[in-house]
Amino acid sequence: MPDWLESSDVLAEQYADSENLDARIAFHKEYSTAEREFRAWQFDQFDCNSDARVLCVGCGPAELWSANRKRIPDRWSIMLTDFSPGMVETARENVTDCDGSFSSRVADASDLPFKNDSFDAATANHMLYHVRDREAAIAELRRVLKPAGILYATTNGDRHLVELFDTLESVLGERPARSTGFTLENGHEQLDHRFDDVELRRYDTALAVTDVEPVVAYALSREDVDESLADDLRGAFAAQFEDGVFRVSKDVGTFVARG
Repeated sequence: MPDWLESSDVLAEQYADSENLDARIAFHKEYSTAEREFRAWQFDQFDCNSDARVLCVGCGPAELWSANRKRIPDRWSIMLTDFSPGMVETARENVTDCDGSFSSRVADASDLPFKNDSFDAATANHMLYHVRDREAAIAELRRVLKPAGILYATTNGDRHLVELFDTLESVLGERPARSTGFTLENGHEQLDHRFDDVELRRYDTALAVTDVEPVVAYALSREDVDESLADDLRGAFAAQFEDGVFRVSKDVGTFVARG
């Protein structure tokens, strides 16, 4: 199956606004088994000064910040960027009542419009696998960070949602496209080329889904799954429930890259 995950035209349509992404975020939040909510865990990883300048590349709807709105130090200055104008607009709206100082602009991760050594920290969360020229994007992130700056890059591993994708394959007749360009397995090596110290921190979680309809909605939010397959998907996913629960593995973590 063609990998729409790295097609700039398809991605522009898929992420023209936050609707598809919001559906997937809600699914993960509703059925997570984690003791610590994901966005809170992400924020826990920050190790920044009280007056840090933070760049958020591929910010999406800025849920990292809105979910931690009262934890953001007042003197932090946060620049939100995304390749999608619609996503930047949504992000801007979602941080209006957050602590800290926010600004935003449309930007290409492979050609960031900022000076060298501009930021104390940067985030690239669940987005580097979408970037066609990933080597350039990582080089740009290193360039705009100060010498002691830190990159936080969250992504998924090879076992992420494997039960869900196995079921999708049984309906589609072929393996759905996966985000393989930047994973927990290969991300370390890619970051090593630009950063001196790269650490992987894993997030302990899984999904325990108790209703088939949200799984179907999640599948249909993908570019490569047609609405006409809804009934087939419903039947296939329903067959995966045991004692009223569909258990799905998750494999998520954050690379913390320094220097």
